[in-house]
Amino acid sequence: MTPYGIGLLARADDLPLCLELPAAGRRPIPSPAGASAWRSRLERYFAGQPVDFELDLGAFAAAWRLTPFQTAVYAALARLPYGVAVSYRDLATAAGRPRAWRAVGTALAANPLPIILPCHRVVRNDGRLGEYGGRPEWKARLLRLEGLTVGDGRLS
Repeated sequence: MTPYGIGLLARADDLPLCLELPAAGRRPIPSPAGASAWRSRLERYFAGQPVDFELDLGAFAAAWRLTPFQTAVYAALARLPYGVAVSYRDLATAAGRPRAWRAVGTALAANPLPIILPCHRVVRNDGRLGEYGGRPEWKARLLRLEGLTVGDGRLS
């Protein structure tokens, strides 16, 4: 439960596989055994606390059959600290592919674990926020939650 509603997290054992952002009016469903650690982390995050999600990226990459490029992008993404935003170009460089910033955007568009793999922390090179799964208002909301200043669709 968050101030924004209830989200959904699909897991295989303790490995998160897919996260749906909270939605108002969504009805709670019983949590399976072992879900409390992930639930607690996500609730703390949405309460405005910095959280280290400690994702087993190797297992996640294997479960989704990610390419080496996608794995490198998500690994770089997982290292982004709470409250810090970077450009797609910066993330491409951190992933070891400095000229692949458009491909980075494509990889992030398919991110099944928003928040845990914080693609909301990646913005366009000119500071504009860009898209976020068809819901750009969420990108601004999450960046503000992490203490960043957002105004008129861009980082200030």
